Order: sequence, then C-alpha cells, then structure tokens
Amino acid sequence: MVRVLRKRTMLLISLIVSLFIFFAGFILGYGLDKARISDVVKEIDAIEFDRDSYITEQSFVELFGGDKCASINTRLNSLSKDITDTGKILTDYELRGIFSGGEYKNLKEEYFLSEMKLYIMLKELKNNCNLERPVILFFYDQEDRVSKQQGYALDAVVRRVQNITVLSIDRELSSNPLIQIVVMHYNIRKSPVIIINFDQKLDGFVSVEELLKKIDKK
Repeated sequence: MVRVLRKRTMLLISLIVSLFIFFAGFILGYGLDKARISDVVKEIDAIEFDRDSYITEQSFVELFGGDKCASINTRLNSLSKDITDTGKILTDYELRGIFSGGEYKNLKEEYFLSEMKLYIMLKELKNNCNLERPVILFFYDQEDRVSKQQGYALDAVVRRVQNITVLSIDRELSSNPLIQIVVMHYNIRKSPVIIINFDQKLDGFVSVEELLKKIDKK
C-alpha cells in the first residue's frame, strides 16, 4: 500500500512539474513575442517620426523661405535605412516562424503603409526637385522561390549603388485597400515584379547586372 502511494505521489509530482514547465515555456514565449512586436513597433514609429520631421521641415521652408530641395538626400538616406532595417526584421521573423497571426499581419500592413508614404514622397521629390535617386518598388510572394532569389539580387544591388531606395511589398497583403490600388495601377498579376523609378516595369527574375544597367539608364 505504501509503495502504491509513493508511486502515485511521484506521478502527481511529475505531472505538476511538467505542467509548470509547460506554462513557464508558454509565458516565456508569449513575453518574447510581445518584446519582438514592441521592437518592430518602435522601428515603425521611428520611420514615421523621421517622415513627419521631414514634412514639417518642408512646410517651414515653404512658409518662411529657403531651398526645400537642399537636404533631401540626407533625410532620404536615413528614412531608407530605417525602412530597410525594419523590413529585414519582419522578413527574418516570418521566415523563422517566430511569430505570426493577426497582430503580426497588422504590423506588416503598418510597415507597408510607411513604405508607400515614402514612395509617394519620393515621387513628389522627383517631380519638384528633379530627384536623381534610384527608386525600386519590389512586389514579392513570401513563399515563392523566385521572389526570394530576386530579394537576394536586390540586396546585392543595394550594396553596390549609393543613395538607392528599395521598397518591398508582399503581394499576399493585397486585401489592404492601398496595396490594391498600387497593384491595380501597375497591373501586378504575379511575383516577382520590379518597378524602377516609378514607371519601368520588369516582370520575373532580373539579375544584378541587368538591374544595374536599368538603373544607369534612368
């Protein structure tokens, strides 16, 4: 009888320890997800702050006088770097399956919205300040092998070209109204697709050397 009670006691203790480990792991994982999401939110907030600062600066120049095109490259370099860094964080988390779900999708939509705001701003600068900066808009599918290859090619281009802005849009988020408008405007039917300097559309995979040639012809 004593031996049976000891066995039951050991089983109960093992169950309690297992449940404790399970819930501790769950809470730790949940906390890490929240911390990662918080990091991405901070990055997106930094992008918005830089963009709003630039818009405020332009408004001041328009009202009080000055050259509104004088410091655009400095601002754009900072914004482009913030956008690129945030995009890499999001892509890395998604590829590794670190977190997903509705909250993550909302983060991605906020990020793509920030990208499109910058894209519109770049177009305005091209029209108003004769902006010479190469701009690439890249449509991809997360699970598409060719899209991934194109992403690596674009990373190589960024390393070789100074003052370039590359913005990446996940076509799977086409339910977003703004993304829908952009997809319809450029008639995007599959991925990958690259838009160079707002009007030069390239379907399918484009090599690094070909991209460099297209950029030089801008």
